[in-house]
Amino acid sequence: MNKTHWKHGRKYLKTSVFAIGLASLFATTPTQAGQPAVLGPGLLHQMVSLASPLAAIATQTIDTWSKQASEALRRQNVQQVALATRPDLRPQSSAQSEPSAVFHSVAFRVSAIPVARKWKTVYPAVVAADFNDCAQKSGCAARDILGQAIENADGLAFRQKISGINRTVNRIVRYQPDAENYGAKDYWATPDEILARGKGDCEDYAILKMAALKAAGLPSEAMSIVVLRDVRRNLYHAVLAITTSQGHFILDNLSDEVKLDTALPSYQPLFSVSAERSWIHGIKSTGDKVASTAPLADVMPGEGIAVR
Repeated sequence: MNKTHWKHGRKYLKTSVFAIGLASLFATTPTQAGQPAVLGPGLLHQMVSLASPLAAIATQTIDTWSKQASEALRRQNVQQVALATRPDLRPQSSAQSEPSAVFHSVAFRVSAIPVARKWKTVYPAVVAADFNDCAQKSGCAARDILGQAIENADGLAFRQKISGINRTVNRIVRYQPDAENYGAKDYWATPDEILARGKGDCEDYAILKMAALKAAGLPSEAMSIVVLRDVRRNLYHAVLAITTSQGHFILDNLSDEVKLDTALPSYQPLFSVSAERSWIHGIKSTGDKVASTAPLADVMPGEGIAVR
């Protein structure tokens, strides 16, 4: 190979490796034809489609990638955002905003919010949840029902799978506020605690659904528990959101029907947790009132607290 060929070959190799590296960031779980691609790790609030083959991606030049990145940064910098929190609360300087967050919001990754500490203790139990073994565990009847629903979900289409789990959890858990159930204003229970008591408030439903869907094969990184303000009922609430290439699917204890977030305009997100991450949400500034001005520590989903 002469120097000219080697020079061009090396340039192509660098371009291909760079493109493949970028493509790996957008890795999603395998899907069947027509099914939504469930988001993989690190891209919770950005919807990605892998309709283009890797070979087509690799043919893009470095200049093209650079232009696309620069344009994306330009759009992000000019975007005006009003945080859906009190004015003195801001994301860490290292946090990045994601333009495709649930309920048309903008999400900022943070760690210093009250719910992050609770989630840190609950999430390992979500990952390790076992719905097949009732030995030395209470709540076996509910566990068996949910375990059967997880087994039945195997091989079902995505929408059928998440609908079945949503409906099952809604039926085996009876709603009860944390103050009555645990003697605390806001308590985030593990899946075992929820099944043992057979009761919980809205975030408990979301936690149990996340654990069940994780057991059914969905990546936990694609699911988030979203704490929000329901402007229609004027109270705080929590739901499970699943982010896919076809949008954000919402699993709600108030409905057996799984809906896209676009069908729930009265829901304004405040913060969310997913895997080992936490986010605060804002809405684009349009002159309208932001989602809430309440301190995050005062937000207790499911307690029916009126928003001031």
